[in-house]
Amino acid sequence: MRTTRQRLRGDRDDVERDESGVTLVELSIALVTLLVLFAMTVPIVDTIFATVARVNNTYTNVNQLLPVSTNLQRLFRSAVEPGPATNGVPNPPFVTAATSPTSMTFYTNIGDANGPAKIVASCQSTTPSTGLCDAGGTFTVTEARANASTCPPTGSGCTWGTARTLITVNGLSNANDNATLFVYTLLVNSTSSSGVTTTTTPEVGSDCSSPSCFYSDDATDFATCTSTPTSSSDPLANCKSDEIYAVTIDLQVNGVSTGRTAGGQSEDDSTVYLLSPESSDYQPMVG
Repeated sequence: MRTTRQRLRGDRDDVERDESGVTLVELSIALVTLLVLFAMTVPIVDTIFATVARVNNTYTNVNQLLPVSTNLQRLFRSAVEPGPATNGVPNPPFVTAATSPTSMTFYTNIGDANGPAKIVASCQSTTPSTGLCDAGGTFTVTEARANASTCPPTGSGCTWGTARTLITVNGLSNANDNATLFVYTLLVNSTSSSGVTTTTTPEVGSDCSSPSCFYSDDATDFATCTSTPTSSSDPLANCKSDEIYAVTIDLQVNGVSTGRTAGGQSEDDSTVYLLSPESSDYQPMVG
């Protein structure tokens, strides 16, 4: 029989063996298993994060266009002349010499008793004559409210306060597709002995196929607004900025266009019309 001392020694040996840890083989197997799991997890997690980033960037592009397709279109439909004609010269709703493929300035009825607001919608363009926005540039819409007692019939001519930004869209990509931001449609009233004939014509001047051509035409045809002889078949022939009846807005956005997390390009390509052919005429209750 084992003595008490022998039994104590045997128990101590068992404890020492239990606390001795794992063998090198066991440690190697555990390390290899962890490395395999890590190698499987990293690509999965990376793919998930990349997918989430792409989806978020795409949603950001779409969300930037929502105010353009709602608020800007509403402002344009309510465009109005800020004052009556002077000596036969109209006071057009679209500002003379401030209408181009990359920018338009116009007056619109916002329900302000002081008069119509002044709206400027434009994109960054370091070389405007190209008719294109800068790639990756910013599109903004600002609003300036009319100062009290300046607009007719109360005052002699509208003045406007400090402009505030209504809409900001970042990451324009129109230049990538050689796409013009604004194209204008004119409503031409031709007079004759048989009455008045109304026709619409896309753009003015030549049949443009490039943004620079649109810019050249706009710079020429929207440059001035002068009196028109009553014998003219088109009463507004010398003030084409008063004939603008529709604007085609082609706004392309892709804030993140390169890399694994690039979002999908979003586009708002729509034609917006005035409420009616007469809705832009001067209205005393507006100005």
